Amino acid sequence: MVSLNKNKFFGALVRVEEAIISCMKWSIILGMAGMVLVVFLQITSRYIFSFSLGWSEEVARLLFICIVFLGAAILARREQHLTVTIFTEMLQGRLQHVAAVLASLVGLICSYYLMRGGYATLIREWDQRTPSLQFPMGVVFAIILISVTLMTIWLFVVMIKHTRQAIIGDES
Repeated sequence: MVSLNKNKFFGALVRVEEAIISCMKWSIILGMAGMVLVVFLQITSRYIFSFSLGWSEEVARLLFICIVFLGAAILARREQHLTVTIFTEMLQGRLQHVAAVLASLVGLICSYYLMRGGYATLIREWDQRTPSLQFPMGVVFAIILISVTLMTIWLFVVMIKHTRQAIIGDES
């Protein structure tokens, strides 16, 4: 009975995680499409119609920031984030998992400080507005904080997975 409840719980967690990642992916896709459209409009208006859109650079920059942090969180979960693998690829079996645990630990430490700084910035800058659109910067800082928090959680999950594999040699 306990095993059945445990499986239901973990199944629900997996579905929630998949829903979060799906929302993040669609946000990235829509953000990229929006950024391409805004930059295209700026180029067209500047070179064809000889006037500049004052808000386009700001929109593109804000979208880019959000895309980067959302993408970094997804990559951390998939273990596809930027890493130097020249040494870890030389290792075999359990040693490779130990190296992955150490890499995740370094990522966790960095993510922790990013989370602390992101929270402090969110609180300090919540009411600040962008110059041309008067868009609240708190929304952007909230997206950054949520992304970094998810990245931290997922790095912890990856670290636990590799710790288990290093200890018991489980490759699943």
